[in-house]
Amino acid sequence: MKKNFTLLVLMLIAFSSVCHSNTIIVSINGGGQFEHIQNAIDNSKTGDTIKVWPGTYTEQININKNILLEGSGYENTIITSGENPSVIISMGTIKWFMISSYGGDGILMSGGEVKNCVINGCSGSGIYGGNSGGDGIVRNCVIANFGGTGIISNNGSGCYITITNCISITSGKTGYYGYCGYACIKLSVSYSDGSTQNVNGGQGCINSDPIFISSNDFHISQGSPCWDSGNPALQDPDGSLSDMGYFGGPDCPIYPVVYEIITTPNGDNINIEAKGRANY
Repeated sequence: MKKNFTLLVLMLIAFSSVCHSNTIIVSINGGGQFEHIQNAIDNSKTGDTIKVWPGTYTEQININKNILLEGSGYENTIITSGENPSVIISMGTIKWFMISSYGGDGILMSGGEVKNCVINGCSGSGIYGGNSGGDGIVRNCVIANFGGTGIISNNGSGCYITITNCISITSGKTGYYGYCGYACIKLSVSYSDGSTQNVNGGQGCINSDPIFISSNDFHISQGSPCWDSGNPALQDPDGSLSDMGYFGGPDCPIYPVVYEIITTPNGDNINIEAKGRANY
Protein backbone atom coordinates (compact mmCIF):
# COMPACT_ATOMS: atom_id res chain seq x y z
CA MET A 1 0.00 0.00 0.00
CA LYS A 2 2.80 2.39 0.83
CA LYS A 3 5.82 2.60 -1.43
CA ASN A 4 8.95 4.70 -1.47
CA PHE A 5 10.71 5.91 -4.57
CA THR A 6 12.88 8.86 -5.54
CA LEU A 7 12.14 11.29 -8.34
CA LEU A 8 13.31 14.65 -9.63
CA VAL A 9 11.03 17.66 -9.75
CA LEU A 10 11.98 20.74 -11.77
CA MET A 11 10.14 24.02 -11.27
CA LEU A 12 10.55 27.55 -12.53
CA ILE A 13 9.02 30.16 -10.25
CA ALA A 14 8.85 33.85 -11.00
CA PHE A 15 10.00 35.56 -7.81
CA SER A 16 7.65 38.49 -8.27
CA SER A 17 4.56 36.24 -8.41
CA VAL A 18 5.63 34.29 -5.31
CA CYS A 19 5.94 37.49 -3.29
CA HIS A 20 2.37 38.55 -4.06
CA SER A 21 0.64 35.19 -3.68
CA ASN A 22 -1.05 33.69 -0.62
CA THR A 23 1.73 31.11 -0.37
CA ILE A 24 4.82 32.05 1.63
CA ILE A 25 8.04 30.07 1.24
CA VAL A 26 10.46 29.55 4.13
CA SER A 27 13.91 28.22 3.30
CA ILE A 28 16.71 28.04 5.82
CA ASN A 29 19.12 28.32 2.88
CA GLY A 30 17.66 31.58 1.63
CA GLY A 31 15.60 30.25 -1.29
CA GLY A 32 12.30 31.73 -0.08
CA GLN A 33 10.94 34.97 1.31
CA PHE A 34 12.02 34.08 4.86
CA GLU A 35 14.70 32.00 6.55
CA HIS A 36 12.86 31.68 9.89
CA ILE A 37 9.39 30.20 10.37
CA GLN A 38 8.27 32.74 12.98
CA ASN A 39 9.14 35.64 10.68
CA ALA A 40 6.88 34.11 8.04
CA ILE A 41 4.04 33.66 10.56
CA ASP A 42 4.38 37.26 11.74
CA ASN A 43 4.11 38.48 8.15
CA SER A 44 1.22 36.21 7.14
CA LYS A 45 -2.50 36.84 7.17
CA THR A 46 -5.59 34.70 7.69
CA GLY A 47 -5.93 32.05 4.99
CA ASP A 48 -2.27 32.04 3.94
CA THR A 49 -0.24 28.88 3.47
CA ILE A 50 3.35 28.84 4.70
CA LYS A 51 5.42 26.13 3.03
CA VAL A 52 8.63 25.27 4.85
CA TRP A 53 11.43 23.70 2.85
CA PRO A 54 13.76 21.04 4.28
CA GLY A 55 16.04 21.97 7.13
CA THR A 56 16.39 22.01 10.89
CA TYR A 57 14.77 25.16 12.24
CA THR A 58 16.05 25.88 15.73
CA GLU A 59 13.47 28.30 17.02
CA GLN A 60 10.32 28.55 19.12
CA ILE A 61 7.27 29.33 17.00
CA ASN A 62 3.81 30.65 17.88
CA ILE A 63 0.93 29.88 15.50
CA ASN A 64 -1.75 32.39 16.50
CA LYS A 65 -3.50 32.94 13.15
CA ASN A 66 -5.80 30.84 10.96
CA ILE A 67 -3.05 29.79 8.57
CA LEU A 68 -1.68 26.48 7.28
CA LEU A 69 1.93 25.78 8.24
CA GLU A 70 3.13 22.95 6.03
CA GLY A 71 6.49 21.19 6.25
CA SER A 72 8.23 19.11 3.62
CA GLY A 73 7.84 15.85 5.53
CA TYR A 74 8.93 14.91 9.05
CA GLU A 75 11.99 13.18 7.63
CA ASN A 76 13.63 16.44 6.61
CA THR A 77 11.70 19.37 8.13
CA ILE A 78 12.46 19.69 11.84
CA ILE A 79 11.45 22.28 14.42
CA THR A 80 13.55 22.00 17.56
CA SER A 81 14.65 24.21 20.42
CA GLY A 82 15.73 24.35 24.02
CA GLU A 83 12.51 26.21 24.82
CA ASN A 84 9.52 24.84 26.71
CA PRO A 85 7.66 24.34 24.38
CA SER A 86 9.10 24.45 20.86
CA VAL A 87 5.68 25.09 19.26
CA ILE A 88 2.74 27.12 20.63
CA ILE A 89 -0.53 26.78 18.74
CA SER A 90 -3.87 28.46 19.44
CA MET A 91 -5.24 28.73 15.87
CA GLY A 92 -4.53 27.37 12.41
CA THR A 93 -3.07 24.05 11.29
CA ILE A 94 0.42 22.56 11.30
CA LYS A 95 1.30 19.37 9.41
CA TRP A 96 4.21 17.36 8.01
CA PHE A 97 6.89 18.31 10.54
CA MET A 98 9.16 16.65 13.05
CA ILE A 99 8.90 18.58 16.34
CA SER A 100 11.20 18.15 19.33
CA SER A 101 12.32 20.04 22.41
CA TYR A 102 15.36 19.43 24.56
CA GLY A 103 14.04 22.05 27.00
CA GLY A 104 10.58 20.65 27.76
CA ASP A 105 7.33 19.98 25.88
CA GLY A 106 7.08 19.74 22.12
CA ILE A 107 3.77 21.57 21.65
CA LEU A 108 1.63 23.77 23.92
CA MET A 109 -1.91 23.61 22.51
CA SER A 110 -4.84 25.88 23.29
CA GLY A 111 -6.60 25.45 19.93
CA GLY A 112 -5.88 24.74 16.29
CA GLU A 113 -4.99 21.47 14.58
CA VAL A 114 -1.88 19.29 14.50
CA LYS A 115 -2.04 16.76 11.67
CA ASN A 116 0.42 14.18 10.36
CA CYS A 117 3.36 15.33 12.46
CA VAL A 118 5.97 13.37 14.40
CA ILE A 119 6.65 14.74 17.87
CA ASN A 120 9.83 12.97 18.85
CA GLY A 121 12.57 13.36 21.43
CA CYS A 122 11.00 15.83 23.87
CA SER A 123 12.44 16.03 27.37
CA GLY A 124 8.93 16.89 28.62
CA SER A 125 5.62 15.80 27.12
CA GLY A 126 4.85 15.64 23.43
CA ILE A 127 1.72 17.82 23.51
CA TYR A 128 0.46 19.74 26.55
CA GLY A 129 -3.06 21.19 26.73
CA GLY A 130 -2.92 24.90 27.49
CA ASN A 131 -4.52 26.79 30.37
CA SER A 132 -7.05 28.49 28.12
CA GLY A 133 -8.45 28.30 24.65
CA GLY A 134 -11.02 26.43 22.66
CA ASP A 135 -10.93 23.02 21.01
CA GLY A 136 -7.80 21.40 19.62
CA ILE A 137 -7.50 18.53 17.15
CA VAL A 138 -4.59 16.08 16.92
CA ARG A 139 -4.87 13.56 14.08
CA ASN A 140 -2.54 10.97 12.57
CA CYS A 141 0.44 12.01 14.65
CA VAL A 142 3.24 9.94 16.16
CA ILE A 143 4.45 10.91 19.63
CA ALA A 144 7.58 9.02 20.65
CA ASN A 145 10.61 9.17 22.93
CA PHE A 146 9.14 11.66 25.38
CA GLY A 147 10.20 12.24 28.96
CA GLY A 148 6.76 13.09 30.37
CA THR A 149 3.47 12.01 28.78
CA GLY A 150 2.62 11.69 25.10
CA ILE A 151 -0.40 14.02 25.21
CA ILE A 152 -1.53 15.50 28.53
CA SER A 153 -4.31 17.91 29.47
CA ASN A 154 -3.94 20.83 31.84
CA ASN A 155 -5.06 20.56 35.45
CA GLY A 156 -7.95 22.98 35.10
CA SER A 157 -10.14 24.74 32.56
CA GLY A 158 -8.10 24.58 29.41
CA CYS A 159 -8.10 23.35 25.84
CA TYR A 160 -10.24 20.31 25.03
CA ILE A 161 -8.21 18.09 22.69
CA THR A 162 -9.76 15.51 20.35
CA ILE A 163 -7.25 12.83 19.33
CA THR A 164 -7.78 10.41 16.43
CA ASN A 165 -5.55 7.95 14.57
CA CYS A 166 -2.49 8.73 16.68
CA ILE A 167 0.36 6.59 18.04
CA SER A 168 1.77 7.66 21.41
CA ILE A 169 4.29 5.09 22.59
CA THR A 170 7.30 5.30 24.89
CA SER A 171 8.32 2.47 27.21
CA GLY A 172 7.13 3.03 30.78
CA LYS A 173 5.25 6.26 29.94
CA THR A 174 1.54 7.07 29.57
CA GLY A 175 0.41 7.79 26.03
CA TYR A 176 -2.64 9.96 26.81
CA TYR A 177 -3.41 11.44 30.23
CA GLY A 178 -6.36 13.60 31.28
CA TYR A 179 -4.47 15.20 34.14
CA CYS A 180 -7.34 16.71 36.14
CA GLY A 181 -9.32 13.52 36.51
CA TYR A 182 -12.86 12.50 35.69
CA ALA A 183 -14.46 15.75 36.91
CA CYS A 184 -12.90 17.80 34.13
CA ILE A 185 -11.57 15.43 31.48
CA LYS A 186 -9.98 17.40 28.65
CA LEU A 187 -8.89 14.60 26.30
CA SER A 188 -11.04 12.57 23.90
CA VAL A 189 -9.11 9.67 22.39
CA SER A 190 -10.31 7.27 19.69
CA TYR A 191 -8.72 4.88 17.19
CA SER A 192 -5.26 5.47 18.63
CA ASP A 193 -2.38 3.39 19.96
CA GLY A 194 -0.98 3.94 23.46
CA SER A 195 -1.98 3.70 27.10
CA THR A 196 -4.76 5.97 28.37
CA GLN A 197 -5.70 7.41 31.75
CA ASN A 198 -8.66 9.70 32.60
CA VAL A 199 -9.78 10.21 29.00
CA ASN A 200 -13.10 10.32 27.17
CA GLY A 201 -13.91 8.03 24.27
CA GLY A 202 -11.71 4.99 23.91
CA GLN A 203 -13.45 3.59 20.82
CA GLY A 204 -11.01 1.70 18.62
CA CYS A 205 -8.06 2.30 20.94
CA ILE A 206 -5.25 -0.24 21.42
CA ASN A 207 -2.05 -0.38 23.45
CA SER A 208 0.39 -2.38 21.34
CA ASP A 209 3.78 -2.16 19.70
CA PRO A 210 3.08 -0.26 16.44
CA ILE A 211 5.99 -2.10 14.75
CA PHE A 212 7.73 0.85 13.15
CA ILE A 213 10.23 0.13 10.39
CA SER A 214 13.02 1.44 12.64
CA SER A 215 13.67 3.84 15.50
CA ASN A 216 13.80 6.79 13.09
CA ASP A 217 11.52 5.54 10.29
CA PHE A 218 7.91 5.86 11.41
CA HIS A 219 6.37 3.85 8.60
CA ILE A 220 4.41 0.98 10.14
CA SER A 221 5.01 -2.55 8.90
CA GLN A 222 2.17 -4.35 7.16
CA GLY A 223 1.79 -6.64 10.19
CA SER A 224 1.35 -3.67 12.53
CA PRO A 225 -1.84 -3.56 14.64
CA CYS A 226 -2.11 0.09 13.51
CA TRP A 227 -2.51 -0.94 9.85
CA ASP A 228 -6.04 -0.19 8.56
CA SER A 229 -7.09 0.30 12.21
CA GLY A 230 -7.84 4.00 12.20
CA ASN A 231 -11.21 5.74 12.23
CA PRO A 232 -13.37 3.92 9.64
CA ALA A 233 -14.97 7.24 8.65
CA LEU A 234 -11.57 8.31 7.30
CA GLN A 235 -9.57 6.87 4.42
CA ASP A 236 -5.94 6.80 3.39
CA PRO A 237 -5.16 8.50 0.06
CA ASP A 238 -5.27 5.15 -1.76
CA GLY A 239 -8.89 4.62 -0.66
CA SER A 240 -8.11 1.97 1.95
CA LEU A 241 -9.11 2.15 5.62
CA SER A 242 -7.10 4.78 7.44
CA ASP A 243 -3.98 3.75 9.32
CA MET A 244 -2.96 5.09 12.70
CA GLY A 245 0.13 7.28 12.69
CA TYR A 246 1.86 9.73 10.37
CA PHE A 247 1.40 7.72 7.17
CA GLY A 248 -2.38 7.46 7.45
CA GLY A 249 -5.54 9.51 7.06
CA PRO A 250 -6.63 11.93 4.36
CA ASP A 251 -3.76 14.37 5.03
CA CYS A 252 -0.97 11.85 4.54
CA PRO A 253 1.40 13.36 1.93
CA ILE A 254 0.82 11.41 -1.28
CA TYR A 255 2.87 13.61 -3.56
CA PRO A 256 6.64 13.66 -3.26
CA VAL A 257 7.96 14.85 0.08
CA VAL A 258 10.79 17.22 -0.76
CA TYR A 259 14.10 16.36 0.88
CA GLU A 260 16.60 18.45 -1.09
CA ILE A 261 16.29 21.90 -2.70
CA ILE A 262 18.79 23.58 -5.03
CA THR A 263 18.06 27.18 -6.04
CA THR A 264 19.84 29.02 -8.85
CA PRO A 265 19.26 32.72 -9.71
CA ASN A 266 18.21 33.27 -13.34
CA GLY A 267 17.70 36.96 -13.98
CA ASP A 268 14.33 37.98 -12.50
CA ASN A 269 13.47 34.34 -11.91
CA ILE A 270 14.71 31.54 -9.69
CA ASN A 271 15.38 28.03 -11.00
CA ILE A 272 14.41 25.51 -8.33
CA GLU A 273 15.49 21.87 -8.51
CA ALA A 274 13.78 19.68 -5.92
CA LYS A 275 14.29 16.02 -5.10
CA GLY A 276 11.35 14.26 -3.50
CA ARG A 277 10.28 10.93 -2.07
CA ALA A 278 6.73 9.63 -2.45
CA ASN A 279 5.08 7.67 0.35
CA TYR A 280 2.48 5.91 -1.78
